[in-house]
Amino acid sequence: MIKIDVNSKYFYVMGILKIAKDLGVSVSATKLQKLVFLIEKELNFNLGYEFIPYYFGPFSKELQDDVYRLKNLGYVEVKEEAVEDFVSGAIIGFKKAYKISDKVTFDFSSLDKNFVEFVVTHLKIPLDDLLKYVYVKYPEYTVNSVIKDRVF
Repeated sequence: MIKIDVNSKYFYVMGILKIAKDLGVSVSATKLQKLVFLIEKELNFNLGYEFIPYYFGPFSKELQDDVYRLKNLGYVEVKEEAVEDFVSGAIIGFKKAYKISDKVTFDFSSLDKNFVEFVVTHLKIPLDDLLKYVYVKYPEYTVNSVIKDRVF
């Protein structure tokens, strides 16, 4: 069982999803990864995630695992949409979108104000623009990217 208190990384991840819900903004797996990466890098919030250069830029396996832990506990909903190859029609992957569950009753008013402002600002940025920002500012995290050419 995971402990969710106001200082835990789980509380902050759910806080991001709660803010997104309040704004009416969808949070894809890629957007969540980039947002948490920027929170750690630019706000100097140590949520305990280690990021590595991966297929879509900075990626944390621990963050992905935590989202699924929260899903299994009923705090987060994960919507998966199949991505098909244009030529063959074969399923080549899944796009994921994360949403905080309507059942969550935590009081998020204790979230750090700088954190909330940062999240609100960055959730409003279109994913392509957010990717471009991350790819330009942190090129060392793009060395394994399969979408680098598309981003620029």
